[in-house]
Amino acid sequence: MRRAPAKSEKPMMRMHRGACVVLCSRGHSFEDRLREVVRYAEQNVLEHILLLHCPEKKYSEVFVREAKERADRLFSELKAEASTYDRQKLCFEVIFREGLLEDNLALLIAEGDVKAIFIGAKMFDYRPEAIKKLQGPAFYFLGD
Repeated sequence: MRRAPAKSEKPMMRMHRGACVVLCSRGHSFEDRLREVVRYAEQNVLEHILLLHCPEKKYSEVFVREAKERADRLFSELKAEASTYDRQKLCFEVIFREGLLEDNLALLIAEGDVKAIFIGAKMFDYRPEAIKKLQGPAFYFLGD
C-alpha cells in the first residue's frame, strides 16, 4: 500500500525560475518587511522576490485570500515606485503553503536558486533548532 505524500512534500510550483530572495511570513508582517527585502535585492542585483507565506494554524481560504490581496497591492506599489524612480525592475511572487514554515522553507531551499532568506526573529526565538538545521543560503533575521 502506497502512502499519500504529505502536503509539505508537494513541489513549490514556482512561477519563475532563477535566483531569488525569499521573505518568509506566517501573518501580516510581510507588509512591513518587504521594503527591506527589496533594498537587499536591488543592492545585490536580484530581480525575483518570493514571499513564502505559511500561516500555519491560521491557514484558511479566507486568511489566504486576504493576505494575497494585501501582497498583490503591495507588489503593485513597489513596482510603481521602481518605475517612477527608474530603479531595477522587480518580479514578485507569493506562495501560500499549509504546514510549518520551516518545513516549507526546507523544501524551497532544496529546489535551489534561493540566494538569501529573510525571516522574522521570532521564528528563531520559538523554533531555534528547526531553523539551525536548515542548510542553505544567507539568513537575515528581521525584528518587529
